[in-house]
Parts: sequence; structure tokens; C-alpha cells
Amino acid sequence: MKREELVQEAVGIFTKAGFSTSDPAYLSHSGFDMVARRGELIIVLKAVVNVDGINRNSLTGMLALTRAVDGTPLIIGAKKSSGKIEDGVVYSRFGIPLMSLDTLNDLFIEEVPPLVYSAPGGFFVRLDSEVLRRMRDGGISLGELAEIAGVSRRTIQMYEDGMGAKLSAALRLENTLGTELILPIDPLTYNMLDEAFVECQGLGIGDNDLAAEIFEHLNEIGYSVEPTSRCPFDALTSDRENLLFTGVGRVDKNIMKRARAMSNISKLLDRYSVFFVEERGSKTSLGGTPLISHVELEKIGDKKKILELINDRG
Repeated sequence: MKREELVQEAVGIFTKAGFSTSDPAYLSHSGFDMVARRGELIIVLKAVVNVDGINRNSLTGMLALTRAVDGTPLIIGAKKSSGKIEDGVVYSRFGIPLMSLDTLNDLFIEEVPPLVYSAPGGFFVRLDSEVLRRMRDGGISLGELAEIAGVSRRTIQMYEDGMGAKLSAALRLENTLGTELILPIDPLTYNMLDEAFVECQGLGIGDNDLAAEIFEHLNEIGYSVEPTSRCPFDALTSDRENLLFTGVGRVDKNIMKRARAMSNISKLLDRYSVFFVEERGSKTSLGGTPLISHVELEKIGDKKKILELINDRG
């Protein structure tokens, strides 16, 4: 299966599950392939055929966007060097949950969450520690549980404290004791690691003097500016109330696709998009994204004026 086919399959799953999605056609060279939204739930998705090809730098834009909109990052894949991505299993790449298309379908269409996660050492599950404790209170000793599971007594205690169990040990416990112990996994409760996000900071400006001047002015009038890479936008500009997907460049054919992508995502997420350009001529917007010239920006001393221009030209 090609990457484009993975993306289209994912679009179909999210649409069937009641999500609105961005148009993947505008994001072909970005670090993510789609944004999906259902109510307050926002998912930023990346699709790869072979997950071994994922590197940390390729995820910076995805992480930055996810953090800015309080969303959940998710990767779908088909295979890895050691074989296929198993259905019903949640994997992880750089702290981001990864799963197969069938697992995605089960989660959102069938509403059946996965039970197994992959970690160094094999497949693991979460155990219901309360059930384990009740069994011990009912007369099954720590040693007996350890013998059934094929682990140490200390490991059983760690299971009771919430540590994940190897799938094989959990199945032995369930089969012998005749009770369900394995708990489902919710990949959407992912909490982004701060250290992963730090690597997104300070990217995207390079030697772009125009961008540096524009970002500096936005900072001066009260906006926080986070430059991005591998995104259709060049920065995430925000204050306490508003988020602006911000592009910088010249009005030419090369920015049309980016402008459309920014407009597409901003409308889906109820945020703003804006392109700051060297000169805009008679154009007030491009691809649905409002344009503000460098000269116009230099004359603005109140950040509210920027929102007024965006609303007027959007």
C-alpha cells in the first residue's frame, strides 16, 4: 500500500466516525498529512508505509501544531523492518502513538480500543491492579500468582502498582484464574513530552531576513511567535486568546498551495491564518488566507489591528 492510499483510508475512517478533516492534497510536503476534528477532539495524523523511516526532525511540525491546538498526534503505518504493524497493538515512535489502519478503524468505527502495546522486550498490557489485589485478599498468595504468571513475586507487586505486564504472563493469569485482567488502552490520552517539544523551538527562520523582521515586530506588539518547520505555515503566532497560522513570503505561484493549506486548517480548527508578504499589490488574500504587507505591518502598533485586517480580508 502506498502512503497516499494510507492517507485516503484514514480520511474515510475519520469521516465515517463523524470527524471533519483537512484536505491532504495541500499537505503533501508537510510533516503531517491530515488534521481531523470532532468537537473538542483534534488529531494531527502522519501516515508512513515503513515506520522505520521516521526520524525525529520529520515530526517537529506535527508536534508544534499538536501542542498549539491541544490536540493528539497519531501515526499510522503498514510495516517495519521486522514485519508488519500488528493489528490491535499500539506502537510508539519518539513518544507518539502509532498503529495500523485496522486498529484505527477498530478504535473509531467499531469503538473497540486496543489492548496491547509494543515496548522494548515485546508486547505488553495493562492489568487491573484492583482485581489482583482482591484475589490476594481472597486467599491467593503472592507466590501463587507469581508461579502462574512465570514471574517473580516482586514483579506481581509491581503489576499491582500499575506496571505493564508482558502479554504472555497476563494471558497465563487470565486463563488460570478464569477472570479478565487486561485493561484497554486509550492512545488519545497521550501527553506530549516537553523534551520532545523543545526540539521544535527556534526552527524555520534560517537566513530569512523578512521572517526575522516580521516575527520581531509581532513579538513587540504582544504576540508570541514560534517558528516551525515541515509545515505549510512558517510560525504559530499566539496570545492568550488567539492562534494565527502565519506564513511569510512573496506573492507568487509557490505560496498558493501553502496559503490554501493554511486556510483549510484554520477554518477546520476555528483559528486564524495570515500571510505576511513583502508586497501584496492589489491582492487582499490568497487561497483563502488574508495577506498583510510588510509595510502595513510596520505601521501597526496594536495587535488587535492585525485581527481586524485578517477579518476584513478573510
